Amino acid sequence: MKNINFTDFCSGIGGGRIGLENLGMTCLGFSEIDKDAEKTYREFFGKDEVNYGDLMQINPNDLPNFDFMIGGFPCQTFSIIGTRCGLDDEERGQIIYGLVKILKAKDVKYFILENVKGLINHDKGKTLKVVLELLNNAGYRVYHKVLNSLDFGVPQMRERIYFVGVKKELVDDDFSYEFPVKYSGATQSLEECLIDSDKKLIFDDSLPAYQTFLKYLDNKYNKGKYSIDELLSKEYRVLDTRQSDLRIYEGKTPTLRRGRHGILYVKDGKFRKLSGYEALLLQKFPKKYAKSVRGKVSNQKLLQQTGNAMTSSVIEEIARNLMEAIGEQKMTEKEILVNRGSTTAKNGFKNETFVVEEFNNWKESELSQSWLKAMSYNLDEIESVKATKVKGSYKADVQVAINIEIKLTHLTDIQNLQVKLVSNPKGFNQIDKRWLKSYNELWDIPSDVYELLQYFTGEKKPKIDNPRDERRMFANELSEEEQQLLLNFFNDNKTLIVNDILKGRGKLSAEWMLVILKLKDADNIQWALEPVNKVLNHFGNGEIRITPRGSFKIGNITVQRKGGDNGRETANMLQFKINPAELIDRLEKGKH
Repeated sequence: MKNINFTDFCSGIGGGRIGLENLGMTCLGFSEIDKDAEKTYREFFGKDEVNYGDLMQINPNDLPNFDFMIGGFPCQTFSIIGTRCGLDDEERGQIIYGLVKILKAKDVKYFILENVKGLINHDKGKTLKVVLELLNNAGYRVYHKVLNSLDFGVPQMRERIYFVGVKKELVDDDFSYEFPVKYSGATQSLEECLIDSDKKLIFDDSLPAYQTFLKYLDNKYNKGKYSIDELLSKEYRVLDTRQSDLRIYEGKTPTLRRGRHGILYVKDGKFRKLSGYEALLLQKFPKKYAKSVRGKVSNQKLLQQTGNAMTSSVIEEIARNLMEAIGEQKMTEKEILVNRGSTTAKNGFKNETFVVEEFNNWKESELSQSWLKAMSYNLDEIESVKATKVKGSYKADVQVAINIEIKLTHLTDIQNLQVKLVSNPKGFNQIDKRWLKSYNELWDIPSDVYELLQYFTGEKKPKIDNPRDERRMFANELSEEEQQLLLNFFNDNKTLIVNDILKGRGKLSAEWMLVILKLKDADNIQWALEPVNKVLNHFGNGEIRITPRGSFKIGNITVQRKGGDNGRETANMLQFKINPAELIDRLEKGKH
């Protein structure tokens, strides 16, 4: 499967985009008419992002080709129902018609659409029926289900209906899709989300609105039920004042909404108003995004925009299940016949040049033909293949990217590969190493975390007596508070870190990883050629922890001090390591 591109429709501030980017997909542009939301979107993702504007005014020919559509659409009533519904109906004002028009015109392979739970019974069920018929008639196998964000890593009750579509021609009759039931990543507690320290958020009797709150507690629905002291008696108790009757929550918040933001909570014995910063965390937006809009977007607008956003972790899991379902459909034949090989290489594997030569000699090379099949190419359609060894400004010091130019009848594909030679099936292989200042440019490391990493790598000498190594400190030699600070950093920035060290950025970002296992004195080589999205999931998934030896683990990735180098200064670089042979082992186990 090639790197998957998507376009973000009715994007809001990009919650759906984050979910897909967490899986390694690439956004080609967005569509949003709310100027305030567009401003926030650009603060998150970059000033140069392309906004295609009003969905109903888009000419599909102006859009790039893309594989995946992500979008929300308003819950509107349809006057036409049954077999007559379709794109020729007079109901062209509804957003769903615009989305379907683009799906058909661009021959989009997959989609995820989101709407409010009320769509199920909207207009006595007619609306849901029209939506399903429209998508089915457009050529898609369609699945829908109501999911609650509370089950997907955030402490927010938020029920939404999600539609998943797969182009019918891409799957067999026995294909099925199952919605996820929980989040595979780290779950955030309420205490981890309600962290805004702005004193302006304190809600007390110094504010005129506080008197309105007291009158609210004394209305006919709440009178005699609550006292201020009782309400303030428990930390992180959440109060929802948006209805006539007060509603209280423990360990979670009610649904964030675009309008009416009357959510309070108790912290340090005082009432506090929910902030836009906190609302973003409740929608599983990374902290780096929440921090980027401080002082740039007003709290009220941010609350409105976040209340209208998708929960990124829900989209991430829905898409993960979809990609796995598509992969499983083709996995048995591909893995047995293609993705894993035990092939005799005529001249043996020496370095990346060997891979380039095999691709350039593809008509005679059975090994190269197997790799091309693994990338879903039909050999009969290939006119020529040209491979070159490439070095660029990003990741060139650790891995070689190979551009494979495959000239088909109507197009030219460029595929970037990372090549890893493994001589020991149990050994670890460096995938990225840099000075801390370089990682700081990529990840904007907080100053306190940066200093702790300097002790970890040895840029700063140990600050404790009798360290295990006089040159540096191991992670488990830091205080418990300092260890937790580092773990929190890796957890909050996990997706960014894993993507950068395994995939890279820009034109040389990898789309595939080719792992070749060449045992000493053996003529045969074993190999695995995997899409980078699967590589990210395999190595990046899992808990973040400190090992007994004092290094860090991000899933199956080891984070440690470079060390060695005969005592040179470069020993103080930060290093990330994996065992690439795990990809071969995984395919081997999958066959049994």
